[in-house]
Amino acid sequence: MKKLKKFDLLQIKEKLKMQKSICDLNGLEADAEKCQKMTNELQKLLEEYNSNIDKIGVNSFISKRRLMHKILDQKEVMLNRLEFLENEKSVILDEVTKSQVKREIFVKKQTAAKKQLQNERITKDDDSSVLRVNQR
Repeated sequence: MKKLKKFDLLQIKEKLKMQKSICDLNGLEADAEKCQKMTNELQKLLEEYNSNIDKIGVNSFISKRRLMHKILDQKEVMLNRLEFLENEKSVILDEVTKSQVKREIFVKKQTAAKKQLQNERITKDDDSSVLRVNQR
Protein backbone atom coordinates (compact mmCIF):
# COMPACT_ATOMS: atom_id res chain seq x y z
CA MET A 1 0.00 0.00 0.00
CA LYS A 2 2.86 2.35 0.75
CA LYS A 3 4.24 1.79 -2.73
CA LEU A 4 0.88 2.67 -4.28
CA LYS A 5 0.69 5.89 -2.28
CA LYS A 6 4.26 6.70 -3.23
CA PHE A 7 3.47 6.24 -6.93
CA ASP A 8 0.31 8.34 -6.57
CA LEU A 9 2.33 11.16 -5.01
CA LEU A 10 5.01 10.92 -7.68
CA GLN A 11 2.35 11.06 -10.39
CA ILE A 12 0.80 14.13 -8.80
CA LYS A 13 4.22 15.76 -8.54
CA GLU A 14 4.95 15.15 -12.22
CA LYS A 15 1.49 16.34 -13.21
CA LEU A 16 2.03 19.61 -11.33
CA LYS A 17 5.48 20.00 -12.85
CA MET A 18 4.04 19.46 -16.32
CA GLN A 19 1.24 21.97 -15.69
CA LYS A 20 3.80 24.56 -14.55
CA SER A 21 5.87 23.92 -17.67
CA ILE A 22 2.80 24.32 -19.86
CA CYS A 23 1.93 27.61 -18.14
CA ASP A 24 5.50 28.80 -18.70
CA LEU A 25 5.24 27.74 -22.33
CA ASN A 26 2.02 29.73 -22.76
CA GLY A 27 3.74 32.77 -21.28
CA LEU A 28 6.64 32.37 -23.68
CA GLU A 29 4.23 32.02 -26.60
CA ALA A 30 2.50 35.28 -25.63
CA ASP A 31 5.85 37.04 -25.22
CA ALA A 32 7.06 35.76 -28.59
CA GLU A 33 3.86 36.97 -30.24
CA LYS A 34 4.35 40.46 -28.74
CA CYS A 35 7.96 40.54 -29.91
CA GLN A 36 6.92 39.47 -33.40
CA LYS A 37 4.31 42.24 -33.55
CA MET A 38 6.87 44.80 -32.41
CA THR A 39 9.35 43.58 -35.00
CA ASN A 40 6.72 43.89 -37.72
CA GLU A 41 5.85 47.42 -36.59
CA LEU A 42 9.51 48.41 -36.59
CA GLN A 43 9.86 46.98 -40.09
CA LYS A 44 6.88 49.06 -41.24
CA LEU A 45 8.45 52.19 -39.75
CA LEU A 46 11.71 51.50 -41.54
CA GLU A 47 9.90 50.98 -44.83
CA GLU A 48 8.02 54.27 -44.36
CA TYR A 49 11.25 56.18 -43.72
CA ASN A 50 12.98 54.54 -46.67
CA SER A 51 10.10 55.23 -49.04
CA ASN A 52 9.99 58.92 -48.09
CA ILE A 53 12.08 60.66 -50.76
CA ASP A 54 11.63 64.34 -50.07
CA LYS A 55 14.18 67.08 -50.23
CA ILE A 56 15.13 67.62 -46.63
CA GLY A 57 17.76 69.63 -44.84
CA VAL A 58 20.99 68.23 -43.49
CA ASN A 59 19.87 68.31 -39.85
CA SER A 60 16.64 66.56 -40.69
CA PHE A 61 18.52 63.94 -42.67
CA ILE A 62 20.89 63.32 -39.76
CA SER A 63 18.07 63.02 -37.23
CA LYS A 64 16.13 60.63 -39.51
CA ARG A 65 19.27 58.60 -40.01
CA ARG A 66 19.83 58.34 -36.24
CA LEU A 67 16.22 57.33 -35.77
CA MET A 68 16.54 54.65 -38.42
CA HIS A 69 19.67 53.28 -36.72
CA LYS A 70 17.87 53.20 -33.37
CA ILE A 71 14.96 51.38 -34.99
CA LEU A 72 17.34 48.88 -36.57
CA ASP A 73 19.06 48.33 -33.22
CA GLN A 74 15.71 47.78 -31.56
CA LYS A 75 14.68 45.38 -34.31
CA GLU A 76 17.87 43.40 -33.75
CA VAL A 77 17.14 43.25 -30.02
CA MET A 78 13.65 41.91 -30.75
CA LEU A 79 15.02 39.29 -33.13
CA ASN A 80 17.52 38.18 -30.48
CA ARG A 81 14.69 38.01 -27.95
CA LEU A 82 12.64 35.87 -30.35
CA GLU A 83 15.58 33.51 -30.80
CA PHE A 84 16.00 33.25 -27.02
CA LEU A 85 12.28 32.52 -26.60
CA GLU A 86 12.44 29.78 -29.21
CA ASN A 87 15.32 28.15 -27.32
CA GLU A 88 13.35 28.40 -24.08
CA LYS A 89 10.31 26.84 -25.77
CA SER A 90 12.36 23.86 -26.89
CA VAL A 91 13.75 23.40 -23.37
CA ILE A 92 10.25 23.52 -21.85
CA LEU A 93 8.90 21.11 -24.45
CA ASP A 94 11.70 18.71 -23.53
CA GLU A 95 10.71 19.03 -19.87
CA VAL A 96 7.06 18.31 -20.72
CA THR A 97 8.09 15.23 -22.70
CA LYS A 98 10.23 13.98 -19.83
CA SER A 99 7.35 14.52 -17.40
CA GLN A 100 5.00 12.56 -19.63
CA VAL A 101 7.48 9.68 -19.86
CA LYS A 102 7.95 9.70 -16.08
CA ARG A 103 4.18 9.64 -15.54
CA GLU A 104 3.85 6.68 -17.90
CA ILE A 105 6.60 4.84 -16.01
CA PHE A 106 4.87 5.58 -12.70
CA VAL A 107 1.59 4.25 -14.06
CA LYS A 108 3.28 1.04 -15.22
CA LYS A 109 5.02 0.58 -11.87
CA GLN A 110 1.80 1.35 -10.03
CA THR A 111 -0.15 -1.27 -11.97
CA ALA A 112 2.66 -3.79 -11.35
CA ALA A 113 2.55 -2.98 -7.62
CA LYS A 114 -1.26 -3.39 -7.63
CA LYS A 115 -0.95 -6.78 -9.31
CA GLN A 116 1.69 -7.86 -6.83
CA LEU A 117 -0.50 -6.71 -3.93
CA GLN A 118 -3.47 -8.63 -5.33
CA ASN A 119 -1.32 -11.74 -5.76
CA GLU A 120 -0.14 -11.41 -2.16
CA ARG A 121 -3.74 -11.07 -0.96
CA ILE A 122 -4.80 -14.11 -2.96
CA THR A 123 -1.89 -16.08 -1.56
CA LYS A 124 -2.77 -15.01 2.00
CA ASP A 125 -6.42 -15.92 1.41
CA ASP A 126 -5.39 -19.33 0.06
CA ASP A 127 -3.08 -19.89 3.02
CA SER A 128 -5.74 -18.85 5.52
CA SER A 129 -8.33 -21.11 3.87
CA VAL A 130 -5.88 -24.04 3.96
CA LEU A 131 -5.25 -23.36 7.65
CA ARG A 132 -8.99 -23.28 8.36
CA VAL A 133 -9.49 -26.59 6.59
CA ASN A 134 -6.57 -28.14 8.51
CA GLN A 135 -7.91 -26.88 11.84
CA ARG A 136 -11.27 -28.62 11.26
